Amino acid sequence: MSAVPQAAGVVIDLPRTIDPALAADIEKQSVYVSEDLVSLRVRPQLDAVDLVCRPDADLAAVCDKVRRYLDAMLQRFRRIEPTVHHRRARASSALLERSVFDRLVERGWAFEHGQGVVSLHGPALALLEGLDAAMAAEYRKRFGAQARSYPATIKASLLARCGYFEMHPNALSFVSHLVNDIDEIEAFRQANSGESRQLQLTNPRAFAPIHQCLNPAACFPSYEHLEGSTVPPEGLVLTWKGRVFRYESSNTVGLDRLQEFNVRELVFIGTDDFVHDGRMRTVELAQELMERWDLSGRIETATDPFFATVYAARTFWQESTEVKYELCLEVEPGPSGQPRTIAAGSLNLHGAFFGDRFAIRDHTGKDAFSGCVGWGLERWVLAVFTQHGLDLRHWPAPLRALID
Repeated sequence: MSAVPQAAGVVIDLPRTIDPALAADIEKQSVYVSEDLVSLRVRPQLDAVDLVCRPDADLAAVCDKVRRYLDAMLQRFRRIEPTVHHRRARASSALLERSVFDRLVERGWAFEHGQGVVSLHGPALALLEGLDAAMAAEYRKRFGAQARSYPATIKASLLARCGYFEMHPNALSFVSHLVNDIDEIEAFRQANSGESRQLQLTNPRAFAPIHQCLNPAACFPSYEHLEGSTVPPEGLVLTWKGRVFRYESSNTVGLDRLQEFNVRELVFIGTDDFVHDGRMRTVELAQELMERWDLSGRIETATDPFFATVYAARTFWQESTEVKYELCLEVEPGPSGQPRTIAAGSLNLHGAFFGDRFAIRDHTGKDAFSGCVGWGLERWVLAVFTQHGLDLRHWPAPLRALID
């Protein structure tokens, strides 16, 4: 790969023309490459990338990081086209709404507390709660799902056992506190007294070792809760609304991608057949909900956003085994005007991974299989307002009923 300085930054040639889906992933994950990298964009020809760096950046150091990043993303990458298992177009002929998040903010239905941190109010909040209640009711009726509640924080040691540090270290948010030392606490108090909006750090040793993180995956606490147990012959189904936290740097925008969001979670634990059947029935439920609420979208095979150094191998494994499906709902077009969808839910098979890690057995004594389904509620809200507008009187009756 060669680098050529330009007025706006740097161009790095790729060793080959790449797949458009890989190009999109390269752009999205480039935010984790360097603090001095302002942007990385793949050229339309898909054979080079344009970099824009900070004015005082060490270009040689940034280019070195970018080259190593690109090598990792391209290493042994083999693209498998997604399999679409269901596709639906809405009956409504209304045009998709644009600037939905900005208009929600203007109406006082949404408020941005910071990048990727949003609160909802009025009809937007009522819709989120109505969608969640409807999904929870379906889970209880169809699967006999047992209600649970889990904390927003999770032990770092538990995340390690779940493999999260290995696969998604870039997405983590850590929790710490000041050490039990009067001098360190007083020094911190004095440094941060007054009206300064910028946290003033004192001695780094004033902060305790990190034992907790903000939970980046809603399903994880349930496996710890079931550790060492035996699942009954009929299997076990759990559901709850979880608060999930994922650091996504500058990728966070509006309701599309948040650092803190709500998930209606469903977990199946039991035999392999039980878990596979549960996911199939959840796919059928998703199709029914799209029909009931007149939403355009599709259900297709997908992959997780693995960190660059494990991206190629893990992405290929997920695509080839079809262990992950996503429900993608249509949202407002991007700057180019092209149709756009967003993943509003994932339907995942874990095999016996968590059964082995947490000694959870099925009724035969074998490692239990598991699977999870998570609906990103804020993204459902975005899709509803985009597809049906902000005038609630024009919504399909089943949607209006959720907030009446």
